[in-house]
Amino acid sequence: MAEVKNSTVCILGCGNLGTAILQSLLTAPEGTIPFGRYIACVQSNESEQRLTKAFSQYGETLTVAVGDNVKAVNEASVVIMALDPSIIETALKQPGLGAASMNKLIISVAAGWTRQQIEDTLYGSNTIEGQACVIRTLPNIAALVSQSLTAIEIEPGHTIPGKYLQLTDAIFSRVGKTVHIPPNLMDATTAVAGSTPAMFSVIVDAMIDAAVAVGMPRNLAHTIIFQAMQGTATMLQSGVSPAQLKDQGTSPEGCTIGGLMTMEEAGVRGHIGRALREAVTIARLMDGTRHVNDTK
Repeated sequence: MAEVKNSTVCILGCGNLGTAILQSLLTAPEGTIPFGRYIACVQSNESEQRLTKAFSQYGETLTVAVGDNVKAVNEASVVIMALDPSIIETALKQPGLGAASMNKLIISVAAGWTRQQIEDTLYGSNTIEGQACVIRTLPNIAALVSQSLTAIEIEPGHTIPGKYLQLTDAIFSRVGKTVHIPPNLMDATTAVAGSTPAMFSVIVDAMIDAAVAVGMPRNLAHTIIFQAMQGTATMLQSGVSPAQLKDQGTSPEGCTIGGLMTMEEAGVRGHIGRALREAVTIARLMDGTRHVNDTK
């Protein structure tokens, strides 16, 4: 297995998520991440210029490469696969990529691609001695502000070398929190962790519009509601249950209970639950699994 200390990490694909991961690694305190060199692989000259400008102070350790994935993977010990799922198959089938990835760690952040699918695409259906150790992960969009929840897949019966698992935890701890998830929960996690930020955003957007409708300036509504949301999350993470927080915030004949009753009468709770179940159902359809509470 490849030694990762003071080695090279290659990031295949530097869109929003890949760039967030790259930035978190480049700015990591010395000694927390064992890399001495970084290669960012992009598909266009525009992306190369964007990254080169954004990370100009890291020119001694960062190389931005355009359209030469095989060379970059060959030079790296660790590969973070942050490509769009729609182009992963084409990228993995690129001549020479399978050979370049031998004896290395590949960390995938691609939704809908299992470890087995990645290995089969790289090497065929037969196990090859020395093939890469593939670890499947699922960060979410909050990685852009280092507040992601990253699920790391742990398969019973499939051994991941301890140093590789520790390294994967260390990488994604730089962009938020990590949890270890069994394969049967990865599809649900795709939606429960990945789709919920967009759902929260719709709810918050509705609250901001309502605040404007009753006379509050929009920028002030932003400040108040964003802080209320952040404070709520902090309280919940401290151990206060949602039911406790709700009860603490309501009083007889008060404005809060009046608003909550309107939400209940409109079926908001049930519709939010249905929306999340729908998102999980679609995530499961990516690999053909079904569940009794799926919406389809």
